[in-house]
Amino acid sequence: MDMTSGDLIEDIRRVARLAMLELNEEESKQIAVQFKMILDQLQTLGELDTSGINPFRLEDMDPMPWRADEVHIWNRYSEVLSQAPESEDGYFKVPRIVREDRDEK
Repeated sequence: MDMTSGDLIEDIRRVARLAMLELNEEESKQIAVQFKMILDQLQTLGELDTSGINPFRLEDMDPMPWRADEVHIWNRYSEVLSQAPESEDGYFKVPRIVREDRDEK
């Protein structure tokens, strides 16, 4: 994968915008450098000779033991809701995070 740093920074800005994160120029560049290092490491791994390695090695191993499905009655809803910052009608109340005016390309 050959990406220019400008393309990488633009991709980082786009993902940050979609995740509703505010990154300044320095943060975007820092993340681009770190991400480029990860991509370089993946490239190095892709160059390894794996021809003698069985990709299905787990087939040779004993399967994990199954445990029985057991039904447990859990009725501590009011205790959990009492610890929530806000609740309404027996549900957690969370702040709205999706805006109608979101500018997405």
